[in-house]
Amino acid sequence: MARLDFAELPSDIRERVEQVAGAPVHEATTQSGGFSAGVASRVSFIDGQRLFVKAVSASAEGTFELYQREAAVLRAIPRDLPAAHLVDAFTQDEWTVLVIEDVEGRHPQSSSAEDTRHVLDSLAALTASSTDADLPSLGDELAGDALSWGRLEEDGLLETTTPWCQDNFAFLRAAGERVASAVAGDRLIHGDLRADNMLIDAAGHAHLLDWPWACRGAGWVDAFLYLLDVQVADAAADVTPFLDHRVFAGARTEDQISLLSAISGAWFEKCRWPAPPGMTTLREFQRREAITSVEWITRLAT
Repeated sequence: MARLDFAELPSDIRERVEQVAGAPVHEATTQSGGFSAGVASRVSFIDGQRLFVKAVSASAEGTFELYQREAAVLRAIPRDLPAAHLVDAFTQDEWTVLVIEDVEGRHPQSSSAEDTRHVLDSLAALTASSTDADLPSLGDELAGDALSWGRLEEDGLLETTTPWCQDNFAFLRAAGERVASAVAGDRLIHGDLRADNMLIDAAGHAHLLDWPWACRGAGWVDAFLYLLDVQVADAAADVTPFLDHRVFAGARTEDQISLLSAISGAWFEKCRWPAPPGMTTLREFQRREAITSVEWITRLAT
């Protein structure tokens, strides 16, 4: 989808960004990826510094609130975490703007085992961090998802999933309903880890981006969901060897199946809804995630 360019922001918003940087803008490059149509630009300034700017107007219902939530999370997380940290954030003239550290790096490649190890190594550092921030528990965040398979049955929509799901509906429903206990914990969770939400720098360290869904839960969750994203991007990817990584220490297969069951049911539900404004590719992506999740369940359960 087409993103807004930095130059399309109101002039007073651009001036406010320059005040944050303490220097005039030299150049702004719009970044692709993601699902929203807001501004996402790498901005360089005449003094040589670089910052990443995200901005969205209040007319983008849902996304506007997500940006505000992300600003609050970035203010709260420890500065030593592998993240692109907040420089400043403000709401002005019905725009919410985040000015974030610019990370020089590249997105991990699903076909690269080395990249996957880099990501898991960085996430192992994240799992060592509990948080005092006022964040919801992942179990609470997934409370609605936990009941998704039951709703699909009640609404007569199981045929919109897959034949395997229909044959194993009772198993999926029971597994999904226990997700709160499966993901319980006090670790800081990013909550939305995909390749386009991280950058690997020249030293091989992965930096996490886009934090609006941060919460508290079991430390293995982010790494597990990243391996799911690897499989969504590359259907031939074999992630089984990576489940021996130290980031998964103590994780139980039944809990991983429970997480996949809850989110797959929720994605099968949501992919049938109209796409939110400015997020036209989201529903297709959610269906791919749902199908890949169920396929992984079949392998984990055998």
